[in-house]
Amino acid sequence: MKLGKTGNNKFLKQFNETSLLELIRTNKQVSKADLAQLSGLSPTASGSIVSNLLEKGYIREAGIGISKGGRRPNLYELNPKSYYSIGVDIDVDFIRFILMDITGNVEYRDKISSGFDQSVPESIGAVVEKVRQIVRLNNISEDRLLGVGISVPGMVENKTHEIIFAPNLGWEQVNLEHMMSGVGDFPIYVDNEAMCSAICENWLGCCTEQKDFVCINMKSGIGSSIFAGGNLYRGCSGSAGEIGHIMVDHNGPKCACGNYGCLETLVSSKSMVEKARRLVRQGLITDFSETLDINSINSIDDIVGAIKSGNEAARVIFVEAAGYLGLALANLINTINPSRIVLGKELVKFSEDILEHLRNIALAKALRYPASRVEILLSELGEDTSALGAAIIPLKKLFGYRL
Repeated sequence: MKLGKTGNNKFLKQFNETSLLELIRTNKQVSKADLAQLSGLSPTASGSIVSNLLEKGYIREAGIGISKGGRRPNLYELNPKSYYSIGVDIDVDFIRFILMDITGNVEYRDKISSGFDQSVPESIGAVVEKVRQIVRLNNISEDRLLGVGISVPGMVENKTHEIIFAPNLGWEQVNLEHMMSGVGDFPIYVDNEAMCSAICENWLGCCTEQKDFVCINMKSGIGSSIFAGGNLYRGCSGSAGEIGHIMVDHNGPKCACGNYGCLETLVSSKSMVEKARRLVRQGLITDFSETLDINSINSIDDIVGAIKSGNEAARVIFVEAAGYLGLALANLINTINPSRIVLGKELVKFSEDILEHLRNIALAKALRYPASRVEILLSELGEDTSALGAAIIPLKKLFGYRL
């Protein structure tokens, strides 16, 4: 459809408004004159847009700037607690929630338990109830909620945003955006959990200045996401980065995807817990039970606790997992050539010696030159990265970024 003059003018006005809003975000505090110079707009047009943004409440006056030869200018900045977004991270054990304001400040965080076999309607019901509670507790009017971003551990189709397959949740062909469209008068965005973590690291984490990096998460499975040339690389259908389903052992355990020996059957919180239980049950590491009873091994934290107590058998589980992951990282270094690989979620629980073992294997097995250009580091944002990234999605939309 060809846009008429009115359509073009409306689009241009929105584009200019978004551009100035992003300049205010990135420059923290800025004058109308500086905005005109940075944007290439006339001072009159820039001033008109600033007035409009003030009226809508997106920005506020932030004091007086330094004179550049005339009257000292008013400065403008984003208006904290004016507009909000909510991020939701659905996983097999918990659903995490983040309330973020327009400046990226976290105003509220919480998590609720979720059953491993929780159905789609049950999950949606829990999310909807909690979102409404967050809105109510924080006195947010719906017109000030920019949207709700939802992170899921599975493949999400690029165009329809349908969840194609989330094996650890047992979900397949789920259109979560459509199913939640009636929750309120605000948009719903669904994305892969590793993609959300990459969005988080790029927006407010350790990769704000990086254009080519990879994020890898470990929880119920292993997921990764790729930033290439400053943008998320999703592939033709949205499944780029599914390293958890790279086959690393033909004789390995059966994966939830149906194949055998996938990386996440050997390197995931679930697989390590199952291995600890199996080895104790078989009596192959009898010293493990001196630290932990088999019935009390329920999470990776139990294995971490055993390691801290000096249990060598527990440590070996981590060492073997780090070895498999190191090989996978070597392949990523060779094929993707990132400047950074960020390890997130429960990978941040790897001790420094385990992390060093992982680095040594990855760098030894990768090609020498790309290996010399990459950093492998832990995320500083812990287990909330996907929920944070999901909350950032509506903000990116507001500031004119491609999702």
